[in-house]
Amino acid sequence: MISWLERNADSSFSAHLAQLLKLGYLRGGHSSVVVHDFDSLDLRLSQLQEAFPQDTLHAVAVKANPLPKVLRFLVERGCGLETASRGELELAFRAGCPPERMVFDSPAKTVEEIRFALQHEILLNANSGAELERISQFITNGKVGLRINPLVAPPERADTTMVAVKGSKFGVPLPEAEALLEKHPFVNGLHLHIGSQVATLEDLVEGGKRVVELADRFPHLEWLDIGGGLPTRYRESDPGLGPDTYLNALREAAPSIDRYQLTTEIGRALHAGCGWAASRVEYVEPGRAIIHLGADFCLRECYQGDKWFHQFRVFDSDGQEKTGPTQPVNLFGPLCFSGDLVAEGVPLPPLEPGDIVVMCDVGGYTLGMWSRYCSRAVPEVVGRFQGDWSVLRKRETPEQIVSFWEPEGLP
Repeated sequence: MISWLERNADSSFSAHLAQLLKLGYLRGGHSSVVVHDFDSLDLRLSQLQEAFPQDTLHAVAVKANPLPKVLRFLVERGCGLETASRGELELAFRAGCPPERMVFDSPAKTVEEIRFALQHEILLNANSGAELERISQFITNGKVGLRINPLVAPPERADTTMVAVKGSKFGVPLPEAEALLEKHPFVNGLHLHIGSQVATLEDLVEGGKRVVELADRFPHLEWLDIGGGLPTRYRESDPGLGPDTYLNALREAAPSIDRYQLTTEIGRALHAGCGWAASRVEYVEPGRAIIHLGADFCLRECYQGDKWFHQFRVFDSDGQEKTGPTQPVNLFGPLCFSGDLVAEGVPLPPLEPGDIVVMCDVGGYTLGMWSRYCSRAVPEVVGRFQGDWSVLRKRETPEQIVSFWEPEGLP
């Protein structure tokens, strides 16, 4: 089991790989497999819940890991679910999540989606003044929050995952928020999310402090959704950030936070270290190898390889780890474009066709970002809990891929 600040890159995979090989994985059509460790997820969730007040709603981000069996596991342990689309709301319902434990965030909510959320009394976070105007046409009761951009980062730090900057599409800039709260008194909470993986403890605390100070000026505000964004330890040198350290620092900077009922939206930091993926090595050439985990699975890793890192381990076809001298290898995926480079110059023992490459810490923001380019099959996903294996998602068949592009029932 992996606790909050541990990485599964430090784990021993040999025994688990041997079991998977006996079950027929990484043979024949099973060229790759994704594994989720529910024991580690259970432990991490307990640590998160123990760090926060008992009445905190931990609405885990569906986008981080949309597998219904994973979502159901979380809901059964008292979590809520944070959603960003109508489809994610349906996944939350499928997982058995009560509407009062759902959070709906999206910068592009339609009238129909807003009505649906209000009718089901789902916590609805408005992203802009224009959205508040739309909500005001239908609101009678419920939990409505306003997302605040606390502007804690300069524009030069803006990228695809840092959103607390001037010009971000997410949230109302802090100087504009007070007037909107005065105009729309039905808003009863505030929401912030600074970014994913790129925020420091100082960013998170400063952003939280600014939003708490804003909330303190409006006595009718009852709750704060402090989002997620806790960084994950992908490298051994990454410090990571435990939830207890985060909340203690936030309380020290903004003591009045304890007046509010809290909601979190943690996804990556909870899930990433609980998953790993294994691929058969298909071809080996000097300095490079072709595997079956590519940009369809590792979207950010391939498109922003300078910012996203994963550790890799190598095993032979019997599941025994290879050790000894290493050499730099480019690991390419199976897709038909040159940018399908999963890792560049990664030091690995000499590879042979049939070897198994394990990609560590992929429990969040990998399969959930699956791409349909080249129409590759989604690999089988399995889970392990208290020594037992179960299938979380069957390997996709060619017929299912065809039905994705041309669903049955079309004329």
